[in-house]
Amino acid sequence: MTTAPGADQVGQWWERWPDANVGVATGAVSGVAVIDVDPRHEGDATLDELEAISGPLPLTLESRTGGGGRHIWFTIEQEDIPSVELGAGLELKAERGLIVAPPSRHYSGETYRWLEPVQEPAPLPEWVSRIAVGPGGGQHAQAERLARTALEQEEFRDLWLRAGVDVAPGDSYYLCPFHDDHHPSLHIDAVGCRWYCFACRMGGGSRRLLRHLGIPSPSTARSRMRGHVGHRQMVTLEGEEAVAVVGESFHQDELLRLTGGRRRFGGVEVETVADLVPIEGEGVEVWIDDFQVGFLGEGELRFDDRIADSIEQTGFASCRATIRGGWDRGGDDVGLFGVTLLLPPT
Repeated sequence: MTTAPGADQVGQWWERWPDANVGVATGAVSGVAVIDVDPRHEGDATLDELEAISGPLPLTLESRTGGGGRHIWFTIEQEDIPSVELGAGLELKAERGLIVAPPSRHYSGETYRWLEPVQEPAPLPEWVSRIAVGPGGGQHAQAERLARTALEQEEFRDLWLRAGVDVAPGDSYYLCPFHDDHHPSLHIDAVGCRWYCFACRMGGGSRRLLRHLGIPSPSTARSRMRGHVGHRQMVTLEGEEAVAVVGESFHQDELLRLTGGRRRFGGVEVETVADLVPIEGEGVEVWIDDFQVGFLGEGELRFDDRIADSIEQTGFASCRATIRGGWDRGGDDVGLFGVTLLLPPT
């Protein structure tokens, strides 16, 4: 639908179906966006985490769903805000979305109702729009899509095989296995591990797919993970100067394995010990456990002599390191892992 129905049309519908529920088409057609909070799937916890990171939602119109959830209503002016999964149990209904409104009746027998005092809907916060639209202006940004590792992409394709869909590389459309689909209405992004069906309006990432397949989702921490990874070997280069590792974008699979093999909503911040391995004529490689995770940039040549002295004295060079990033907040908000070394000042 590209235009909203007029009062006459709505009146005719009510005369024909006087006991029907009320549905509101979200997005540009109505100028409305709704955050759908499902507490049965940790929606409250996800919203708390987002507000802790980006700031609280403004006072706005809110309704209670018949199933015990919350609908938080906002106005929008942008025309390209997509409907996306913001995180576990939390969805933004915007373009091509539909929301059930009061006084509709849920199949449980409970009624949808407005929360008192009834407020005027506030504008959708910019940080919510930023998560939904993503850095690519409504399209999956290449850098964020590449944040998905080869391991995650393989697991995503395997899940679709369980559903009877053989996913090809890249973006493609398929017959949706979740409804009687005669025209390919299911869009799957095999690189970004995202999917959406334009007919049955279901979509999300791997966790949402697991739910629809009836497979228990692996437990992941809701908050930022802090701790230690790797072998606690001796540190030969003790210091506090933070030096960023470069080339880590090519080692996202290894960093995912080192931090537990599963992404977390808040990402990770874990301490470890890194080995520094000079390669003649090719700089210094950075290794954690048995995985290379990057190398020192050309601007860090000032550490070469210290690394060489450490290897001559002890047989190896090592330093404290921190792995950060790797979050998955739903939608297109997927972060790369990064590595920072702590080295002696020069």
